[in-house]
Amino acid sequence: MRLGLFGGTFDPPHAGHLAVARAARDLLALDRVELIPTRVPPHRQPPAASAPDRFAMVALAVLDEPRLVPSPREIVRDGVSYTVETLRRLEREHPEIEPYLVLGLDSYLDLPHWKEPGEIVARAHLVIAPRPGATVALRPEDRRRRLSPGAEPAPGRRAVFVLAMDEVPLAATELRAALARGERNVAGIPGTVLRYIRKRGLYGMEEAG
Repeated sequence: MRLGLFGGTFDPPHAGHLAVARAARDLLALDRVELIPTRVPPHRQPPAASAPDRFAMVALAVLDEPRLVPSPREIVRDGVSYTVETLRRLEREHPEIEPYLVLGLDSYLDLPHWKEPGEIVARAHLVIAPRPGATVALRPEDRRRRLSPGAEPAPGRRAVFVLAMDEVPLAATELRAALARGERNVAGIPGTVLRYIRKRGLYGMEEAG
């Protein structure tokens, strides 16, 4: 089974996240892509919404998306959500799965500062999504492992893929600011997620009565 693992705060999930997940699913013929909200992100400020709320929003965002599923892999674990620990547990529990780690460009560039980055690239293929206006420049060791999305990795070897996709210039920080201003229709946030945000009174919105 070819499984995409797409982690993040998803605070809130938006059209950019969905575009990346769809592109990974379709271009790499993945059987499933899991969107995995982090419990405690190691490289940024704590999320504005709670882990249960972010998981619920992801579940609503992918409700009608074939082979995109919400995953509680990290929010059920205590402490900081380290990717290497997620990959280790996945291999222990499901050694038959072939993992594809989906990363935004910023996350890819920051990967050397993550916990045990060498272990991460040894355990999963890397799938890199572009950023608006940026060129994807791979590190030398990754250029040697780069394959086109239609190519099959050699058995036992980890490859690097760069997604060819339309860029979606959305930033969660700006979306949260729009919600805090009380805007009722924020472009880029799925309607099911917006309704949940209003009902729960998240991001400074007035809670629905």
